[in-house]
Amino acid sequence: MKIYERLVDSRLREMVTISQEQWGFMPESPFLFVLTLDCIVKLLEEGPLRTILYADDIALVADSREELEEKVRLWQVALADNGLRLNVKKTKFISSEQCTRPILDCQGEAIEKVEEFRYLGSDLSEEGSVDQAVRGRINAAWLKWRESTGILCDRRCSRTLKGKLYRTVVRPALLYGSECWALGKAQERQLHAAEMRMLRWACGWTRRDRVRNEDVRAVMKTAPIQLKMREQRLSWYGHVLRRPEDHPIRLALDFEAPGKRPRGAPRKRWKDVIKKDLAEVGAMPDDAFDRMRWRRIIRTADPATARD
Repeated sequence: MKIYERLVDSRLREMVTISQEQWGFMPESPFLFVLTLDCIVKLLEEGPLRTILYADDIALVADSREELEEKVRLWQVALADNGLRLNVKKTKFISSEQCTRPILDCQGEAIEKVEEFRYLGSDLSEEGSVDQAVRGRINAAWLKWRESTGILCDRRCSRTLKGKLYRTVVRPALLYGSECWALGKAQERQLHAAEMRMLRWACGWTRRDRVRNEDVRAVMKTAPIQLKMREQRLSWYGHVLRRPEDHPIRLALDFEAPGKRPRGAPRKRWKDVIKKDLAEVGAMPDDAFDRMRWRRIIRTADPATARD
């Protein structure tokens, strides 16, 4: 197979002339692109959690508007020196503080400030709220549900099959990224209501039929959405704990933001949610280093896959 690929690549190179403007279509370009970005990061000597790279997405973190503007200009110059350019129209910035002045690049072009944006499939808000992320996941789940109505709304299909389809197609879309959410009661109710509506419609029931939620779940063989989210959070928490202490993700877990929290009832943090989850399943952080034991502790099986 490798010989065939090399032969095809060689034939294409003989038949097609690739100009410098089409450099991005060359077979080696992904590797060269990643290598170039890695060299730029080492050149700028950014600390951990200050520059986050994923494929061609670059996230810069700064403590002030002036610092962020300076970092953008440094990156713009470094990219230009290596034959790349920063697409200002696709570049956005978000601030956790009130910031009215725009950020300017090297050419004086303003970078747009937004209140929320989507990064790697997750919605981020300047307020740190997960409301938009929850709404986005609910919409994505309904989209998958509508794509599957040929089975979910077919009375000839068994409810067991419908439940399996929901668990494998619809629910993953609803829970994508939920392991990083610090949910409140209101967001949990939204997710619960969306799931129950999908399950009831798949069964052909409405609220007027007065069928309890527990009975609907038993028929569809589906565990509560709150318990599945807890399982995903603790699974991700275990992955983080097993990382080396100097790994960026461990540094993010142990990071303490400067300043004091407001008086009254401060916003719930992810650590607070994890602490509550650990108490509910009766686990300790040290249990995460034993993968098999940790998996048994945190697992919430659906009724269809429950074992004695």
